[in-house]
Order: sequence, then structure tokens, then C-alpha cells
Amino acid sequence: MSQLEDCLKNYGVVLYAYVLMSNHYHLLVRTPLGNLSRFMQRLNTSYALYSHYKHRKPGHRLEGRYKAKLVQGDEYIMTLTRYIHLNPVKVKAVQRKGSLEMRRCLDAWRWSSYGGYREGRRSEEFVCYDVLKGLDKNPRVARRRYRAYVQSCLMVDDSELRSMIEHSSHGIGDEDYIESLEKELRDRKSGKDRDRDVAYPGERISLERIDAVVAKEFGVAVVAMSAHGRCKGVGAAKMAGIELACRLSGLSQREIGEHYGGMSSQAVSKSRKRAKIMIPSATLTRLANSARERNYIS
Repeated sequence: MSQLEDCLKNYGVVLYAYVLMSNHYHLLVRTPLGNLSRFMQRLNTSYALYSHYKHRKPGHRLEGRYKAKLVQGDEYIMTLTRYIHLNPVKVKAVQRKGSLEMRRCLDAWRWSSYGGYREGRRSEEFVCYDVLKGLDKNPRVARRRYRAYVQSCLMVDDSELRSMIEHSSHGIGDEDYIESLEKELRDRKSGKDRDRDVAYPGERISLERIDAVVAKEFGVAVVAMSAHGRCKGVGAAKMAGIELACRLSGLSQREIGEHYGGMSSQAVSKSRKRAKIMIPSATLTRLANSARERNYIS
């Protein structure tokens, strides 16, 4: 899971749900920067390298290219988290068992975000549980309702969702959404249609926005963030700004270095390594979320 966590941080991707099975995995993510291809390439490559090292076996680790679809909104996101979390008990070997045993198998599956959805003590820092907020303001009540929501499909398939998944190669949603999406993506497709290569649109966060968020957090002047050389009391803030810029801006390390006082790309890399050691991961995640908020006021 460490490869997944690192890639989420490095590419500014928000993870809502995941499950790892013996021959495949599912992720439900939001990519504010529209960098899904880069994120998935890095994730699959890092996993393949780890697997080669761990098992000392040559050859391919993944059968083919990943498949990705855009999701319409909160209602469908909720349904997809259930679909993802139920994967471990939808295999034939488990479905032959009774509902009680299926529930036990579901609760015991370690390689899934379901544990954090059903129990607060099992929550993971790199998973966003905002989906639960739609069930109740009280986290305990929301988790209890979510457990019941998932278990309602324990013995049956969500045929409506399955139909939506099979209906379009590029999206999941109602008829109007799918029609609009297909029109929007028509000019973004490359290669043959079955390859599903699409340049999905994304939102890049400006360096000015990042500087404002970080400067406010660390109590420093915004202009000090981009000043040349070292300024007293600004070191941690600049490290945080550089890290967030690499995650959220979509710019190269050279461009980011130029903004932060004419640093080289090598210096930017060193700064990122120091940031991971000196600044808590939770702080960087919180700052990244603040930078993404449309109504942020500096």
C-alpha cells in the first residue's frame, strides 16, 4: 500500500475507495489536475518493480492497460464505493456460503478501504471518507448506516449499476450525463475507440494560490515564499509550498524552482525529500485540500 500512498501524494490525487484482489484492483479517485494517466503509470510501474524485487520472478505483472470512467456525482460515487467494497465476497467460492459467512469474509478482508468506512479506528490517512458525510453528520451514525447500505447488496447484485458500467466506455451516470460526456470527449480520444485513451480535463492550482495557503498556515509573508535564497523562518513554508506545487500545479520541477527563488530542479527534489521528513503528512494533505477549495480566502 505504500506505493499507492506515495503516488496519491505525489500527484495530488484524492482516493475515496479501493480494493485489492488476487488478479485485479479497483480505485475510486478524483484527479483535480487531470493527471490520471501519469498517476496510473507511476502506480503500476512502482508496483511492478516492487513485485519483481519481492518475488524475484521475471515477466509481466499486469495483463493490460487500466480502464477508467468518469462518474457523474455523489449518488453514483456512493454506489461505486459499495460496488468496490463488495468485490471480495462476489467471487463464486464465497457466494456459495451463507450471508453470515459472507459478512465475516467482507469484514476480514484486509486489502480494502471498507475497514475505515465501517470503523473509525481502522480509517487510513490516505483515504478520503467524505462520502460518509452524506449519510449523517455524526461519524458513528454515518458508519453504521454505511454498513447497512453495503450489506443490503451482500446477497444480490446491483443490476442497475452494472448496467451503467456496461453502457459506456467513458462514464457512469444517467442518460443525459453519458450523452453529454460522449460529445465532450469525442475530440479528446486518441487511438482506436476500444483503447479508451482519453485526455480527461483537469484543474491546475496556481502557484499564487498555493503560496497564499501556505503563507497563511506558517504565518509568513507571501512574497517571502518566492524570494531568492534563505529567509529566516520561511524554510518550512517554502518546503511545503514546493511540495504542494509539485503535486497540484502540473508544472515541471524546473518551472517550480524558478518560481521559488531560482532553484534548480535538483534543489527542488532535495526540498521535497526534506519536506516529507520535517512536515507531517496530515499537514500537507490539509493544505492541499485548502488549496483546492474554490471558496478559499487568503
